Amino acid sequence: MSPRSTARTWLRRGVQAALLAGLVLDTAALRRRVAALRTLPERPAPGDDRYRLLHADGVTVDGPTLNAARAHAKAEGLCALELVPRDLPTAQALDLLRTVDPATYRTDRQAKGAGAWHAVLADDGVLRAVGYPAEHVSRDAAELGQAAAKLKLHAPDGTDLVVSPRLTSAPEIVEDDARILARLLGRKTGGELGPRLGWLAILAGSSVLGPGWAAALLAAWSAQPAVVFAGSRSLKPVDLFSYSLRRVVAEPKRLLAAMSEARLSTSDDLDPVTRLRPDYLAELADGVDRFFEPRRRDCPWCGSANLATHLKLPDLLQHKPGEFTLDRCRACTHIFQNPRLTIAGLDFYYRDFYDGLGEDKLDKLFAARGIAYRPRAEMLKPFAEPESWLDVGTGHGHFCNAAREVWPQTTFDGLDITEGVELAEHRGWVDRGYRGLFPELAADIHESYDVVSMYHYLEHSRDPRQELEAALKVLKAGGHLMIEVPDPESRWGKLLGKWWLPWLQPQHLHFVPIGNLREALSEMGFTVVAEQRGEPHEPIDLVGAAWNAVNHFAPRDDVPWAPQPPTAGAKAGRAATMIAAAPALLTAALTDRVLSPLSKRYGGSSAYRLLARKD
Repeated sequence: MSPRSTARTWLRRGVQAALLAGLVLDTAALRRRVAALRTLPERPAPGDDRYRLLHADGVTVDGPTLNAARAHAKAEGLCALELVPRDLPTAQALDLLRTVDPATYRTDRQAKGAGAWHAVLADDGVLRAVGYPAEHVSRDAAELGQAAAKLKLHAPDGTDLVVSPRLTSAPEIVEDDARILARLLGRKTGGELGPRLGWLAILAGSSVLGPGWAAALLAAWSAQPAVVFAGSRSLKPVDLFSYSLRRVVAEPKRLLAAMSEARLSTSDDLDPVTRLRPDYLAELADGVDRFFEPRRRDCPWCGSANLATHLKLPDLLQHKPGEFTLDRCRACTHIFQNPRLTIAGLDFYYRDFYDGLGEDKLDKLFAARGIAYRPRAEMLKPFAEPESWLDVGTGHGHFCNAAREVWPQTTFDGLDITEGVELAEHRGWVDRGYRGLFPELAADIHESYDVVSMYHYLEHSRDPRQELEAALKVLKAGGHLMIEVPDPESRWGKLLGKWWLPWLQPQHLHFVPIGNLREALSEMGFTVVAEQRGEPHEPIDLVGAAWNAVNHFAPRDDVPWAPQPPTAGAKAGRAATMIAAAPALLTAALTDRVLSPLSKRYGGSSAYRLLARKD
């Protein structure tokens, strides 16, 4: 056998093994989630009257079930309890398990709220907060699904779900599955359901490696539900075996029906990209030069005129027009955007990134980073027990929401220039929200807080020193300032150049080396009590750079700042590019994970943290 033939054989076996491993791991994860589902215990005594029931049209919740649910919610200290029918059909049961991990659903404050579209019991006050002031009435199943998501947002550690033995699936909901999915997901239906069809297409496409192998994989995928629910003591889908036999046909049909329903239901709605395009193009008609200040000739940190060009790069994420220059000071190594964006420029380039078109995507991204929030909050443990905490640049309040797990008795307030802070206050993720510029608001909250945190905030500010001075004003004597920023001295930043994700142009205006920040804090009257270089590292350097490159060279998505929407050919080209790049992106992600310990230890961390005490 020739070396080329041997290589092809090993490649084929590797792909086959990877597909099989993916299916096995997915099945194991789903079985674990099924095992974690709890069954509603029988509790004959009536529960608390403050709970109200919302149920879908066609769903009947009998008296014993309602009493048991109220008693269970009261005993567990819950604000909302999702009731899952014991015989929930297989497709819907799998959807629920892919969205919710029952083992951590209640305790994970960042988890997405979801339900089975049948019935939910909730505290009257929480229901009113999310927009359900009326007495309990039957509702559309899709509306009930939306209610589950809202309830989890407003009661992040007081929401749970149980399987109700006496509750049965409503035929109307089963038959209306495609419409409910389409209404819940709206314009995102294709983006949410498309990857599932893509996975099935990959399994079918493995026939090029061997028809028999592909047929076996498809048969195993179709039979997966029977394995997932085998021996389940809680969920017992009514159609388990019949659905498992026909899943390879029924599931694609179901997903395509939902996507078709979504297209029909939104066909008369004006696409937000189309709606925004005229305003963007009118704004761009005058060019982008007006969005930049005059180029400065000295370093904004130390005043030295000894500057060098560090990088030139475009907007790699949004692809808004313009080129951005990062200069490096040879005297103090501070890196900064030069020329800097004006206020109008910042408004233009931030627009539809954290809010508008990009709000939902970024909200999901920040929620998914929940694991990174806890170590930030825990850094303070050896030094103080705060009563009051102000998070500057809080966005939607994800950090404050997560930090309550570490500091449950602390009052968390948030400050941001966007309307996200108002949403955070409405959800209860921050106790009080301030909207505006920190230096301008500092005088009104003079010496009010035990802790001020700035997590990935300073790099966005126009004048980092001014922000530090504002923190000094706001902190009580002996209070602590916590800072996390990208590390411009990271080895990955030097190796990957403009593709390194933390450069994030044009949003990041300043990159302060840790020595410079330490010195500035000392000059202002702070004492640095702790530093972390490796701990804040997130292993996304290679995959982030790979994504930046793929996203840069692939045909563009439809965006309102593009003169014309992409053609069908361009859309197909982008999809093909993303599919072709998937192995490289996966390899980069795995390599990041493998190299993460070395990155943390040998100067490859993407960020650093400082904790300083106000003396």
